[in-house]
Amino acid sequence: MDIYLSLSYWLFLVQFWIILGIIFIALEILDGSLIFFLPIGFGSFLNALLLFLQEYEGFFDYQIISTWHHSLVSLAVFSLIVSYSLRYLNFKKDNEDINKY
Repeated sequence: MDIYLSLSYWLFLVQFWIILGIIFIALEILDGSLIFFLPIGFGSFLNALLLFLQEYEGFFDYQIISTWHHSLVSLAVFSLIVSYSLRYLNFKKDNEDINKY
């Protein structure tokens, strides 16, 4: 029972990151700002993909995520990458303001 209370147990589960991603994307639907919840949701999905490739496919020769804080750092890096890419894709070059007289 003590293993289920451990943080390192949950942070290495692929299913945990998928559920966390779904929760953050559902919160983004309620918020709609594209700033906070959506990048963390996509970052959670990318973190789950990295853990899946690391554990089941044997894609990597070494473990990228070996301790619990590596999974949180990878979530932060993936969220920053998604955030900047969404900002780049959402940037409008034609900035016509209807209030310009």
